[in-house]
Amino acid sequence: MNKTFKDFIMEDLNVFFNVDEMADQHDLDGQSLNLIVVDNSSEDLSGLGREQLDAMQDVFKVYKTVYVKSSDFYVPKINTELKLDGHSYYVEESGEEMGVIRIVLSANES
Repeated sequence: MNKTFKDFIMEDLNVFFNVDEMADQHDLDGQSLNLIVVDNSSEDLSGLGREQLDAMQDVFKVYKTVYVKSSDFYVPKINTELKLDGHSYYVEESGEEMGVIRIVLSANES
């Protein structure tokens, strides 16, 4: 039986989302999942202009980018609330591509 390109991608995803390789186990909206979570500073976010970044100086926001297999979760809507490891965040961006969901979360830091 010949493997398709999709089969190879799914095999690669199993490596990326393996806790012995790149992923860690996290709680996302009550589900224990293998995720890749990247902490981002506001300067790392694409699409924000200098004016927006300057306006954010008064309120410190923390950003996290979460990668999850699309077979394990859903693509959340923008501005909805998600809990990551017991902390509440709002969805800034989300989308799915080639079996991976990318979710950018934000929260005001106190």
